[in-house]
Amino acid sequence: MKLGSAKVLGMSALVGALLIAGCGDDGMGKETETTPTSEPTTAGTETATESGTSTGVGTEPSIGTEATTDPTTTPETGGNMNMCNPKIQDCPEGQKCVAYDSMAMNYWDANKCVPEPMNGGAVGDPCNIDMGESVFSGLDNCSKGTICLNFDFSTGLGGTCTAYCGEGNVCGEGELCLESANEGVLPICLKSCDPLLQDCEDMQGCYGDPSFGGFICFAPDTGENPGDDDSPCEFTNACLAGFSCQAADTVEGCVGATGCCTPYCSVSGGDADCAPSEDCVPFFADPPPGTEDVGVCVIPS
Repeated sequence: MKLGSAKVLGMSALVGALLIAGCGDDGMGKETETTPTSEPTTAGTETATESGTSTGVGTEPSIGTEATTDPTTTPETGGNMNMCNPKIQDCPEGQKCVAYDSMAMNYWDANKCVPEPMNGGAVGDPCNIDMGESVFSGLDNCSKGTICLNFDFSTGLGGTCTAYCGEGNVCGEGELCLESANEGVLPICLKSCDPLLQDCEDMQGCYGDPSFGGFICFAPDTGENPGDDDSPCEFTNACLAGFSCQAADTVEGCVGATGCCTPYCSVSGGDADCAPSEDCVPFFADPPPGTEDVGVCVIPS
């Protein structure tokens, strides 16, 4: 799965708001300025199977403005056709509010109410996408207030139940609320980390973005690219652990791409990890406490 639903922006010190996305040919992270098609597509969504993926066919529902007490369900989605708020979980009794792909574009772009699974997993529990469903369906075995993320995209298996931010963007101790993830559709709580130490568990990388207000753990998803120095990228976690996705014109040797991966670096340690034309620039223009020494190798403006 990919972190990202915004484009790599120009920068004085860093990239602009990259958010959370899922994997696939297009990835979950479309650029925020990309205009969706006016007609939802009906084919090509990935569906979770026991051994891999299959192509699902079906029309996606229209999106309303609020949850109702009498939801209309559809065979294709298993949920109602109205928008809900995952922070306050305002769906009817026995249902939960989840992010899903309303336009068959392979990323989470809206919220809906779906049946809450019996004995659903709590935060941190292992989880899977429901068999035969799109990995962007929001249908999983996690409890109300959580969503299954960091699964194997090809199977929909092996994920972890991840908490949505609470009202007021409340998260657990040592976590950050990614309020703006996917333009606010996927506000989730993720573990804080240090990109210089890369101290995340379970093979996850430590990634940062100005919109995060810090650094968070998430699984790398490089797609067909290597994800190392100068590798093309468009999303926050399209790089391997230890690298940051930065705008193309700020990375030495980045040609023909929106952005490229470049190393995190220690501001106090200087430019030893950077290419000759790059400097170790502070990642945040106004660093949150404890992140003052975190930099990224970029061509100085």
